[in-house]
Amino acid sequence: MRDRGVPLRVAGGLCALLLVGTALYDVRQSAASGDGAQEKVLLIAPAGPGGGWDTLAREMQNGLREEDLRFNVEVRNAEGAGGTIGLAQTVGRDGQDNVLTMTGLGMVGAVETTGSLYTMEDATPIAQLASEYLAIVVPQDSPYETIDDLAEDWNEKSGTLPVAGGSMGGVDQIFAAQVAQSMGISPGEINYLPYSGGGETLTSLLSGTSKVGFGTLGDFSDQIEDDGPLRALAVSSPERLDGVDIPTMIELGYDLEMSNWRGVIAPPGLSEEEADELEALVRELLATESWADTLERNRWTDTYQGRAEFEEFLDEEVALTQETVKELGL
Repeated sequence: MRDRGVPLRVAGGLCALLLVGTALYDVRQSAASGDGAQEKVLLIAPAGPGGGWDTLAREMQNGLREEDLRFNVEVRNAEGAGGTIGLAQTVGRDGQDNVLTMTGLGMVGAVETTGSLYTMEDATPIAQLASEYLAIVVPQDSPYETIDDLAEDWNEKSGTLPVAGGSMGGVDQIFAAQVAQSMGISPGEINYLPYSGGGETLTSLLSGTSKVGFGTLGDFSDQIEDDGPLRALAVSSPERLDGVDIPTMIELGYDLEMSNWRGVIAPPGLSEEEADELEALVRELLATESWADTLERNRWTDTYQGRAEFEEFLDEEVALTQETVKELGL
């Protein structure tokens, strides 16, 4: 008796092959037609999970997927040395046009203080995405009611007044140095106490170990709202932030504006066309509703800069950071 199941199985196999072939054809056609949604993107977060750069990478990953800009998006952490390990991994991917590495002022500072083999010039600047401004805070019972009170006392006690912030050579210390400079104090005279995060800085302030805290507004936002344990004396934004009742350093008469900016760089060795395509992808993401929600949830300010503007900005940041680090003796 003839086995009627054989032709059925053959037909089923042919159908499966046709379906697979159709799927492969669709993917290839998508790539050929310029729809890059199927192309892989690697996002390098040069820090451990949970930090600012990791948060930025995860937000970009989610946004690219939600907006159907890219489906295959991997986040890879490259922790250590203030972001310079991630920078080294980026430089080592010469010519790879599907890699974006998170960067910011912290990496610029770390290049100058860790003996990094690579500098920002070894990578390809793509775009600045957003910024978070910094704040000067004191405990609620502090005698410093205003920034002028702090300036007067700090000038008298520059070498002994304990002030706190994040790690040595990081954004917070650079901010503290620039605040001191705006008050006529030499950065090298600051009695700076470094901590690993905002939580430890808060503990230092509330225990009396330090008298003034420096950090991003987000680090202290929960402690300065309503009847929190801290008061903010000033913020480093160029103008008052929406919904934030804190005066700026500029309006108080101190010539200082500074942000903990966040951006993305790519490996070296890219053609102009490849770099432009990465810039276009980032710009497309930043124009979406999901990214607007990202800015609001993280309390980031949109400070987008395209390739040319970002490259010029980076040169200025590197020069300023080199000067500050030298004055700090780091």
